[in-house]
Amino acid sequence: MRIDDWLAQRAQSCPERTALITEEVEVTYAELDAEANWIARRLAAAGVRRGSTAALTMHPRREQVVLAHALMKVGAALLPLSPRLTEAEHARIVEVVEPMIDLDDPGLLTTTEADLPMLGEHDTDDICAYVLSSGSTGAPKPIGLTYGNFLWSAVGGGFNIGVDPSDRWLCCLPLAHIAGLSIVMRSAIYGTTAVLHDGFDTERVAAALADEPISVVSLVTTQLQRLLEAEADLSGPRAILVGGGPVPKAILAEALERGAKVVQTYGLTETCSQVATLAPEDAERKLGSVGRPLLFNHIRIRGGEILVQGPTVAPGRSDESGWLHTGDLGRIDDEGFLYVLDRIDDMIVTGGENVIPSEVEATLLTHPAVVDAAVVGREDPEWQQAVTAVVVLAAGAEVTPDELRHHCAETLAGYKVPKRVELAAALPRTPSGKLMRRALR
Repeated sequence: MRIDDWLAQRAQSCPERTALITEEVEVTYAELDAEANWIARRLAAAGVRRGSTAALTMHPRREQVVLAHALMKVGAALLPLSPRLTEAEHARIVEVVEPMIDLDDPGLLTTTEADLPMLGEHDTDDICAYVLSSGSTGAPKPIGLTYGNFLWSAVGGGFNIGVDPSDRWLCCLPLAHIAGLSIVMRSAIYGTTAVLHDGFDTERVAAALADEPISVVSLVTTQLQRLLEAEADLSGPRAILVGGGPVPKAILAEALERGAKVVQTYGLTETCSQVATLAPEDAERKLGSVGRPLLFNHIRIRGGEILVQGPTVAPGRSDESGWLHTGDLGRIDDEGFLYVLDRIDDMIVTGGENVIPSEVEATLLTHPAVVDAAVVGREDPEWQQAVTAVVVLAAGAEVTPDELRHHCAETLAGYKVPKRVELAAALPRTPSGKLMRRALR
């Protein structure tokens, strides 16, 4: 199947509509398309062609969005990389993908423009971008995502929460991760506005949600928690999507009590973002669920593991039956709503019993002195693995490890209660906010 270049199509159908808003500038679809064409010819003059790959290493900004669209116009694949990578990490990824060009500053492009016609169509099976997996359980891997993956992800998401031409989707997530990049792509497919922040700043995001007509925003749990702690007004957006792992029910309940239309979402890099997202009308009734699978997606549970099938799954990531093995534990209720429990690799086996870390973490977070918590299994000669908690306390709070263990024992079975509780100033997380339990083990 062939599809029109979505930016060029939007420049024709709604040229004066705002495509992108950053701190410095607002850009219409006509302006964004013209700038992308100009940059595309400069990329072509540098040797970038159909089938090649270009690495972009930069924080979220207007130039990164322009370059992403420009690469599509010459048929080249995007490899967005975080500037937070070390030189060694960057070198390993570049060695695997072998990009034709590696840019950290658009100003380094030649000023020469190649007289090359822009591509007006794309094959849905062609690779649009190589996006790194989050790396929460190991080294990040580049996942090749097609134009079709991005298209069907946008369509499925639109059927779930709706699309309005006046929508403004706030992106305060890295564009080097699928959660951020998909907002930019999805907005261009919809013909709506992407509001791009160059990172997450609690005060700036809170101000944007209170003072600007933001209709949708995507967050990870830590970001939502910080906004709640800052007493931000979250009642404006018609949908606040929260992903990046299981979200404690207490946080969801508090957000809903404050008038926020917050819904959990579940997705992976391998599925081009969302697999399932709770519809806003089900937010209270199905608290803790990530909703039903989006249009075109199918899910099943096999041996406790979530399997996914559909046109958003990256090529080469499915088994011989067409199912992607996510490595996530989950369950489906009798109405077809999915609940994500944890990573299979993070399951703790202690004394012959299985412990799901997120359940213990959620219990620790109900203690008023705890603002963040992680639970891992440490090797133990008696228990095989000892349930170990690492917690971050609120500023000025004082509580002993034994008090926290007693708090857990009030609601959890004895084998789930942490054998050891450690205090930390902060927990290791990926740039997209996922907890890195591997580092704690």
